[in-house]
This record gives sequence, C-alpha cells and structure tokens, in this order.
Amino acid sequence: MNEISGVGTYLWSDGKKYHGDWVNNKMHGKGHLWWQDGKEYVGDFLEDKRHGNGRFKWKDGREYEGEWQRGKQHGIGLYINNKGEEKKGQWVDGRRVQWLH
Repeated sequence: MNEISGVGTYLWSDGKKYHGDWVNNKMHGKGHLWWQDGKEYVGDFLEDKRHGNGRFKWKDGREYEGEWQRGKQHGIGLYINNKGEEKKGQWVDGRRVQWLH
C-alpha cells in the first residue's frame, strides 16, 4: 500500500489540487487547497478537514479568514465581501451567528 506522509502535492481527477503536509494519507498540518472552479483555502488541516486557522476564497472574490473546526468556519473570523469591505464576526458550525464591532 502506498502511504503519503511528509510534504507533497496531490492532484485529484476532478482538478482539485493540494500542496502541503500529509500524515497517513491525510491532509494534516499546513497546506494550500485549490478547486478547479476557482475556490481556494490556505491554512491548517486536521485529518483531511480545515481545522485551526485559515483563509478561504470563493471564486467571486469573497473571503473568510479565521478559525475553523472540523471543516467549517467556527469561532472568530473576518469576512471580506467582493468589494473589499471587511466585517468581523462569530461563526458556529459553519454559520455566522453575529457580527462583532
């Protein structure tokens, strides 16, 4: 069985690409993930999920930079709309629960 561990790049057949840390065939540590449709994430991974701190960009230019847990925005983060306007907020399980001032 082939095992991916260390630092490397993997390209999926659907065009998704990851470069970063691997442990036991899983994205784990620091990395950069691109989707073919233009989305991208740079930050921390834990067992194949966005977890820790990171920045996600949608293809329309919007961004979220902040805390992640089990693949979803969770905690304090900065939302930047596609006009460059920034708002700080709190997210729980992928949903914004309030804007912070």
